[in-house]
Amino acid sequence: MKTMDFDVLIAGGGLVGASLALALRGSGLQVAVVEPVPAEATQQPSFDDRQTALAPTSRRFFERLGVWDAIESGATPIRQIHVSDRGHGGFTRLRAEEEGLPALGHVAPNRVLGDALQPALAEAATLFCPAEILDTHVLMDGAEADVRPMGRKVRVGTEAGETTLNTRLLVVADGMHSATREALGVGTHARDYGQSAIIANLRTERPHGGVAYERFTPDGPLALLPSRDETVSLVWTLPHDEAETAAQTWDDVTFLAELQAAFGWRLGRLESVGSRSVYPLAAVTAEAFATERAVILGNAAHALHPVAGQGLNLALRDVAALAEALGAVSVDPQVDAPASAIDPGDPEVLNHYAQARQSDYRRTFTFTDGLVRLFSNECLPLVAARNLGLTALDLFPPARRYLLKQATGAAGNVPTLCRADSP
Repeated sequence: MKTMDFDVLIAGGGLVGASLALALRGSGLQVAVVEPVPAEATQQPSFDDRQTALAPTSRRFFERLGVWDAIESGATPIRQIHVSDRGHGGFTRLRAEEEGLPALGHVAPNRVLGDALQPALAEAATLFCPAEILDTHVLMDGAEADVRPMGRKVRVGTEAGETTLNTRLLVVADGMHSATREALGVGTHARDYGQSAIIANLRTERPHGGVAYERFTPDGPLALLPSRDETVSLVWTLPHDEAETAAQTWDDVTFLAELQAAFGWRLGRLESVGSRSVYPLAAVTAEAFATERAVILGNAAHALHPVAGQGLNLALRDVAALAEALGAVSVDPQVDAPASAIDPGDPEVLNHYAQARQSDYRRTFTFTDGLVRLFSNECLPLVAARNLGLTALDLFPPARRYLLKQATGAAGNVPTLCRADSP
């Protein structure tokens, strides 16, 4: 069985794994990526036709990686965010112009992100694809009285047979249902929201004008995001059974009529809908973000409710922070990072990274989970309070900017690769 040695081995070559490989370019670290599904395959979940809302921190991250120009050509800027509560009067609007920003974010098809990342990934890492990780265990080193983990042995299955990859650090970025995380013995805390999200693209009577709509309904949030060619991207949250019925059973006329009733007429008549997909929603958190010679990233570490579009943006801040912890990023934006002399799997490095990321995760989880809980409760005093809150946000700029700071990923200690002062 062939054996190869790497400094960093990434399980998963999707958006998160590919981004990390690119962030480690020039660090001197030898990087490998193991991915089961080729990027061009129709069943590749990371690079399908779903749309992703990218916060300004994510735009800066991709700028630093040198791939933003390729993404921007297929992305749609968000000029305004309109938040409302169905059946009640409260609403608020966040405008890029009023906040001195060129855009509050961008909406990009996952396929566009993949097309930008994949060519660069081939240059940044050794890619094993299609391939899957079969198992892993810690490699020990040292005298009998001072044995310590020095790396991980990872057994990988490829089309040509099995191979063994030794790595100083294993990064788990293979999704919410990660088999690699399970192989590490890291469990999860999960809570089913009792909801599923219907994803589809729509055509509307009126142009979207760069406005993203977040509308809260008793059944769950409903988002319409501006997209290319004056289409809009739908994320419609409903109870599981209702979502399956709406997506799989209703014809287009019924679907559009029910959606029109839920969303309203701000975009005029909803004229047509494309294919519909359904994704069950759950909050999933790994019991640890780091363990012996391993780090867990992306949905493998934390899967969030899609309200406010925080999931990938949080994951990219994780990637940026890990690259910085591994010495691949200079904290001075005017100075290039030298080749890393850090042992990437050093327990102190990994523990520091995991602890440092807890505050951003907790803040983002509380924000998204709190929105879902707040707007799904029809208790009249709470309904009145939240609508007063929405109105206050619309009238008082300081409160609005506080919300915007959280929604755009600018709260707390932002990693160097995502900062506004980065070149």
